[in-house]
Amino acid sequence: MTEKTILITGACGLVGHPLSQLLTARGDKVVGLDPADPPTPVDGMTHIQEPFGDFHMLSALLKDHNVGKIVHAGGISGPMLAKDTPHLINRVNLISTIDLAEAAYRAGIERFVYCSSGSAYGVTPDSPVREDTPFRPTSVYGATKAASDLVLMAYRDEYDLDVVGLRYSSVYGPRRSTDCAIRTMIEDAMAGRESKFDWGAGEFWPFVYVDDIVTATSAALDAPKTPQYAYNVAGPDMPAVQRIAELVFESFPNALIELGANPRRDKRGRFDLSAAERDLNWSPEWDIERGVNAYIEWFLANRANA
Repeated sequence: MTEKTILITGACGLVGHPLSQLLTARGDKVVGLDPADPPTPVDGMTHIQEPFGDFHMLSALLKDHNVGKIVHAGGISGPMLAKDTPHLINRVNLISTIDLAEAAYRAGIERFVYCSSGSAYGVTPDSPVREDTPFRPTSVYGATKAASDLVLMAYRDEYDLDVVGLRYSSVYGPRRSTDCAIRTMIEDAMAGRESKFDWGAGEFWPFVYVDDIVTATSAALDAPKTPQYAYNVAGPDMPAVQRIAELVFESFPNALIELGANPRRDKRGRFDLSAAERDLNWSPEWDIERGVNAYIEWFLANRANA
């Protein structure tokens, strides 16, 4: 039998690129769909350098490359992007996901892993956030993630598509290109600029280092049939934003970081990770101290390209 391929959409992105490196290194056959160039070459990955297509393009891709599993990491990757064109966020994040789900269902895909987001929850209780927490998104981006989750859950329940949704908390780490408090603090400290935030004083936030995201996604790809659709993915701690600033100060004593007292619109509690530990045999390894220090080391080693 011909070896099945793993399709990764967004294969050159923050999650897709290191995931493709991990999977090819262990011997998997990977095809990556992404219009961008990879940050570094990935030996063993077939790169399709095209935009995310419609149902017909995706169906042909699955057939032509003998795809058996999918990781859907492509799309507009945060509420800070395309804010002036909400229709684009809807088309890229929701309609394209529906097209891919339909193509996957018709192709008999063995496992579909959807990279969702804690932004689907939006505002949450302070108590541990479980996967059955009601959606209250505070952005169109978050709404597309919630809507995609609902559509994919319906495909799972009604059409038996083996799909698993991972709700990532706020991801940080090497090659993040979008707005992130940790990235901003480090970049400003390196450049001698002041970092000013209108939030953060007295607040805690569920960050997660990108390496934990990659191992969780790989675990979801490999796990046997799961008893539920959604799984939270977050770091092992719920750090104070002030603690992150202190870690930056330790490496850059002259850093200027000012945290404001305004609360965030999308206040979020600690993610409950017990379901992922039970069903995916996964738990995070990168606490905030280890993650921030590794991120700083990466910035220092890649000053020209960061």
